[in-house]
Amino acid sequence: MKKSLYLPGLLAACFMLLSVAVKATLPTITTNPKNDTVCAGVHTAFFIAVNDTPDTSPITIVWQVSTDGSTWSSLSDTTIDTVVYSGMTSDTLHVIAHNMLNGYLYRAIATDTSGSDTSLAAMLKVDTLDAGVITGPSVVSGLGSVCVGSTTTLADAISGGVWSHINHLADTLDPTTANVTGLARGFDTIKYVVTNVCGAAITQITMRVDTIVVALPITGPATTCVGHTIDLANENVLGTWSWNPSNGHAGVATDGTLTGLSYGKDTITYAFTNACNSVASTIVVQVDTLLNHGVISGDTAVCTGSWTALSETVGGGVWISSNTDVAVIDGSGNVTGISQGTVTISYYLANGCGASVATHTLHVARGASDITGIDSVGIGGTRTLSDSTIGGTWSINISDTSIATINGTTGTVTGVGAGVTTVTYSVTNVCGTSMATATFYVGSAPYVHGINGPGSVCIGSTITLTDTTLGGTWSSSNDTIASIDPVTGVVTGNISGTVNISYMFNNGFGTTTVVRSIFVDHKPVISLTGPNTVALGGNYFFRATPPDGTFSATSPTMGLIVSVLDSNYGGVAYVTFASFVVVNAGRDTIHYRYTNECGTADSIFVISLLPVRVNTLSNDGSTLDVYPNPNNGAITVNLTSGVTEDAVVTITNVVGEKVKEVKISTNTPTSLDLDQPNGIYILTANTSTGKYTAKISVAK
Repeated sequence: MKKSLYLPGLLAACFMLLSVAVKATLPTITTNPKNDTVCAGVHTAFFIAVNDTPDTSPITIVWQVSTDGSTWSSLSDTTIDTVVYSGMTSDTLHVIAHNMLNGYLYRAIATDTSGSDTSLAAMLKVDTLDAGVITGPSVVSGLGSVCVGSTTTLADAISGGVWSHINHLADTLDPTTANVTGLARGFDTIKYVVTNVCGAAITQITMRVDTIVVALPITGPATTCVGHTIDLANENVLGTWSWNPSNGHAGVATDGTLTGLSYGKDTITYAFTNACNSVASTIVVQVDTLLNHGVISGDTAVCTGSWTALSETVGGGVWISSNTDVAVIDGSGNVTGISQGTVTISYYLANGCGASVATHTLHVARGASDITGIDSVGIGGTRTLSDSTIGGTWSINISDTSIATINGTTGTVTGVGAGVTTVTYSVTNVCGTSMATATFYVGSAPYVHGINGPGSVCIGSTITLTDTTLGGTWSSSNDTIASIDPVTGVVTGNISGTVNISYMFNNGFGTTTVVRSIFVDHKPVISLTGPNTVALGGNYFFRATPPDGTFSATSPTMGLIVSVLDSNYGGVAYVTFASFVVVNAGRDTIHYRYTNECGTADSIFVISLLPVRVNTLSNDGSTLDVYPNPNNGAITVNLTSGVTEDAVVTITNVVGEKVKEVKISTNTPTSLDLDQPNGIYILTANTSTGKYTAKISVAK
């Protein structure tokens, strides 16, 4: 019986113990998060501690956020949350502080399989470095004002700051109430400093302490023009002001710039206010416009020495002439002609806006004046006459058209036949009709003989040219080559060349010019060339320039000049050749002399005379003779040899072209005709026993 009672009691006790054990496994938050205050942009963290139970199930933690403490939202790994939060499922929540998080509440919930526990809430306060803006009844755009003896109260939306100021002579500042009381005219700087975890922020204003002001005069011009501007000013500037025109004739900007809008007077008011009182000043401004210059009327022409009256539609102006040498005008508009020409008459009206001008063109005329120009012309020639009076007409008596004709507009006279006629110039204008006449002569142009005198002159020397018709003028086509005295005809040679000398004669009916070519020469400069070495019995040539000089040899017993000929180009001699034959071995000197009007020049050439024949090639006793050399194209060829046989003779020019080829017999002189231009040629004779060569010169 006792046993049965013990067992049920034991089971009940075990159940009770088990129930207590199960409740003991719930997670318990032992450390709650704490409130925190940080600056915006700073990292902070909230921390919890959870008891370590015997239960082996894991504990999960979730952080929640609330803006009012009653509605909570769990933080998650969303993109938005992870920008600001991290550790949202751990015992530490990390937060990047931002202004919008100010006042947010945070708590954590710890959960396992047995249940959960919720922490207390912690508040995040986010401060910023901001001192706000100082405001007050008289504060505008950072500038405040207060009158001496008066008080104004300042304020700032950011609480907890400290007030201070700099200029204690200008005003007083109550740091508790922010009341500013004016002491003396001047300026002060009012500061408000807010200090928090972010540091210290300062905002400030300038406080102007005013005194009672009186109205001061407006300064600036009292007139302007429509569309123009002037600058107005007032010395009362430590306050607020406005410019107010009384009507629409002018407009004024806040800086005092006045713009004329329409003609008339406008009263401009300057209203000024400071912290103590308000005053007003005025100025009357005249707005003008450019005056109407009106219209000038009257004659457009007047005669010299006469006058005409001009008139204007408006009064008060001034008359002016653009050229008082042509016409003058008095204050009543009466114009007097002075000399022929065109003048502009102006009528000026002026005011502060400038000058307005009306103009009138007036021509001043006069009668015909003296005819000017050359009064003679040759038959078939022309002359143009003129008259200083413009606008007239030219004429010649119709019965004299066999003598001359005239262009009625230009005054150009054309000579027709010899004789005398009268030219008339008629002018009809405001002065009436007037005429001027001139006698005109028509004749034949002069005949001038040819120029006489030498045809050349040396450099540095002179010659005199003459003409049987006296009284003309000499000239040179190129003074650099030769110059000539225009009166005496003396020509001076300057540099080598050819110049045309002209002689011009005018007899009033025309001009005749004759021309002669004069060559300016110089002392001759000659050239002599030839072989330095020649052989006995050979026939050689020497070349000399300029042509037409004389050759000679110093020793006729050594060598002889057998012929002299000129080489021509286009029919003109340009070089002289001398044919020279060697007589004895030794040395000889060739002379060449050339003389022109400017002097004589000599050249010498020393040659060596060898005992070996030139143009003769020896091969086992054989010789080749070609003569004469130089020649005019007709030569004799003789090839002497111990064997009589045929030889082929080939002649080539200096560029290797074959110009002739013949067959001759050795030991027999053979005549050949070389029909070729002047120059150097090579003659070659070929036999079975050898080859022979000679150089020949053709100089026709």
